[in-house]
Amino acid sequence: MTTPLTIVHTSDWHLGHELHAHPREAEHDAFLAWLLDRLEALGADCLLIAGDIYDVANPPTAAIQRLFRFLRDAMARMPDLQIVITGGNHDSAARVDLPGALVDSQRLHLVGNLPRRDGEVDHDRLFAQIAGSNGDPSALVAAVPFCRPGDYGAAGLSGLYSAIIEEGCRRADGLPLIVMGHLHVAGGEISERSERNILVGGEEAQASSLFDGRCAYVALGHLHRPQQIKGPCPIRYSGSPFPFSATEREYRHSIAVVRIAEGAAEVELEPIPRPAPFIAVPDRGSAPLSEVLEELHALSAKLDPDTPREFWPFLEITVATDGPQPFLQHEIHQAIRDLPVRLTRIVRQSVHQSAEPSPWDGKQIEELEPAEIFSALYRGQGHGDPGAELLSAFAELVDAARQEDA
Repeated sequence: MTTPLTIVHTSDWHLGHELHAHPREAEHDAFLAWLLDRLEALGADCLLIAGDIYDVANPPTAAIQRLFRFLRDAMARMPDLQIVITGGNHDSAARVDLPGALVDSQRLHLVGNLPRRDGEVDHDRLFAQIAGSNGDPSALVAAVPFCRPGDYGAAGLSGLYSAIIEEGCRRADGLPLIVMGHLHVAGGEISERSERNILVGGEEAQASSLFDGRCAYVALGHLHRPQQIKGPCPIRYSGSPFPFSATEREYRHSIAVVRIAEGAAEVELEPIPRPAPFIAVPDRGSAPLSEVLEELHALSAKLDPDTPREFWPFLEITVATDGPQPFLQHEIHQAIRDLPVRLTRIVRQSVHQSAEPSPWDGKQIEELEPAEIFSALYRGQGHGDPGAELLSAFAELVDAARQEDA
């Protein structure tokens, strides 16, 4: 009989994130302080962070310090807490791995890149044994990070996970097996403007082809909406701690509290407090400038002028236009100049927009994925749609360039 475990599953912190030049440090500090309190109150045995610790491969120093302070405080306040961190597609794998030589590997397990030794997956580094409150081994975690196409091997992504689960079951020897991953599993709902399709050039894998009933729980990262994935075992995206774009403002961001007893997992969601609201004007779609200005003037009665600036609501505005409106931005800025809000975007949406918009419609250049730009330019040269093989090769080049910049 194994000791019951309490595991907290989270992901996609994106430390260092800025939203249209607005920093998110205060929101991250509020989340991490809340998480520390909840870990202690829950008596958590293990914290799983399933990738995208940082927002970019080369994060600002303040973001790295923020992670290290959290780890220091968590391990000081909860001497028995074990933490498993895997790399995501936004992370530099080397940066995630780097502190490993300086920390207690029994308490903090870091896997930035799929570890290999002599060309084979290094299972000794991949797996982490989790102890229960009595100190006895109570579960085994397969800490699978974001895997690039070169990591798959001849058997592909499904074959890679199958081999890891097979080895995990052998090593677990009857203990519950928990599998981590950072990828887009088919059926998961992606957030526009926030998440890259990290299987560009291939079909998203079905959960049933990646995981099987021998897994007690599958802890996923990458998708920002907390969601359950249908499969042969409990499979869940924990989601991000707060919205990273206006499209995520209605998500119920949460952590997943996973209690494992007798090999079975029960999952409870704990909502994460949101210190900075997201406001869209209008609430849905677009509206003429006159209606937008009316809504903006009405906002003053709903906002608290004493709110600290770092927690002012974010504001996105979408205006329906039927022709040139040269003073549109000026009128909007005048309307909000005394409001305690942080403007993120003013989107002009033409009422004459075609039924088949281009990839650029309503988007800023920084919101476009490299694959979107590449595909549009490729079609513009008269070559038609790029095939899966070309897109996959392009994705590998982009990923290699991002890692070189880290």
